[in-house]
Amino acid sequence: MKPETKYKGAIKLAAIGDALGWITEFERNSDTLKSKYGTVYVSKFYDWEKKVGGKFNGYIDKLKKGSYSDDTQLMLSVARSIMGNGAIDREYFSKVELPSWILYARGAGRTIKNAARKIERKSAKWNNNFFTYKAGTITIDYRESGANGAAMRILPIALANFGDIDKIKKEIFANSIVTHGHPRAIIGAMLYGYAVHTILKFLPEYFSYKTYLTELGKNIHQKLSIPFIKEHDFDSWENEWNSKAQISFTDQYQVVLDETQQYLRNIYKCLNHNIDDETALRILGCYNLDTKGSGTSTVIAGIFLCCKYHNEPIRGIEQAVNLIGTDTDSIAAFVGGLIGSLHGTSIIPDRYKLIQDSDYLDKVAVRLLKISENRVVKEKVQNYLGLKSINTITDDNFDLNESIYFEPLGRGKIIHIDRQNTLTKGKYNLLIDVEFDLGQSCRFAKLMNKERKTLPSSTCSDFQDKKHQIKVFSSETQNCINLFMRELNQEQQKHFNDILTLIQLEYDD
Repeated sequence: MKPETKYKGAIKLAAIGDALGWITEFERNSDTLKSKYGTVYVSKFYDWEKKVGGKFNGYIDKLKKGSYSDDTQLMLSVARSIMGNGAIDREYFSKVELPSWILYARGAGRTIKNAARKIERKSAKWNNNFFTYKAGTITIDYRESGANGAAMRILPIALANFGDIDKIKKEIFANSIVTHGHPRAIIGAMLYGYAVHTILKFLPEYFSYKTYLTELGKNIHQKLSIPFIKEHDFDSWENEWNSKAQISFTDQYQVVLDETQQYLRNIYKCLNHNIDDETALRILGCYNLDTKGSGTSTVIAGIFLCCKYHNEPIRGIEQAVNLIGTDTDSIAAFVGGLIGSLHGTSIIPDRYKLIQDSDYLDKVAVRLLKISENRVVKEKVQNYLGLKSINTITDDNFDLNESIYFEPLGRGKIIHIDRQNTLTKGKYNLLIDVEFDLGQSCRFAKLMNKERKTLPSSTCSDFQDKKHQIKVFSSETQNCINLFMRELNQEQQKHFNDILTLIQLEYDD
């Protein structure tokens, strides 16, 4: 099998898993699936919608079939940050890609969004983004951030550096600590990178889950060791981590490694005894509210489903999607990345070829392969002078089909604009869909203030002069209004015309 098909399969099936799993991520049970989609088992893309932004200032995000979430968005951000030598441009990712991503993020969790905002501080760097944030009445520290927001984006690092596991580990560690500080997040990301690197070596017909899991679990403390922690950039990060922690980072890291090794042993037993999927994922903590998004648990869940369904690869992804109550989009994305690294693109059915930005996903995969083979060509720097920037939206002055510029995605064209009123008086959400020349599409959302409008003092004759501007009423209704106005005195005409103006303003909004 050609490497290109494996690379394309890994990237594309990770995105497919994400897009499918996002549909089911917040469903409570199969009954809600049935009421929304007419099925209790999701095995195709749907048009769907979700509420975003809270009760008073929120909007309805209408999603087309195959739309992916933050998992894939950040995976693509990491891919763009990889230089020709396979290393991450850490400054570029942390100070350009990550803070810019928050402007078009879809489906993102609290930790990753807070990390993206906090990295904008002048004092914050890729290895010094320590922060706290509120979750209800609880204050959460960066050091406690052990979710899978790091693991979900590191697939490109493993692909770009195939054959150099030490570099993969170091680059994944460096990228992970930009947003997450707990070893569960970091080890989960490193384990996923190692799992991808290992499965790329297999041909589907010769794959054995026993061989694969033995390779992953054997000497795991050595395989996922971090000798580079004593290098200056990492040493300063560790010192800051330890300064406000009750247990040292290296001690906590060893505890999580022990935990991870036990999880791998557990899924080995589950596979040997043909334990059902739900029970296996409960053993991993994937249904527990406190651990369901854990970096280690969700990655190992992905490994389990990949191993169990390696001969039915698409079913493996769909099983992850339909394990309602788990972090379905991330687990399905992990399964997809692993299954794609094993089988390539040939297994992708037609119903999933509608995945958002399909051609761009292939383009990214090819570039990662070229980097791994030391044959990447440096791309020309484009000139975008004169284009309106969408990085900072202050005014509602964008037009359909208008060309815009966005750092870091470059030039794009506005393909759709939507304005949705909020429950908060005087505000509305501006939604702008953009297709970028490089191949990615994004939706930008901005809460805007409505302009204050004063009611003009007008007479019947004013109304007659301006009636051609008011398009709320049909011509028949307009004629009735004119006849009615003639029966009113001047004061009455003024008041009635004010009412008509209010209707017009509401229509315009």
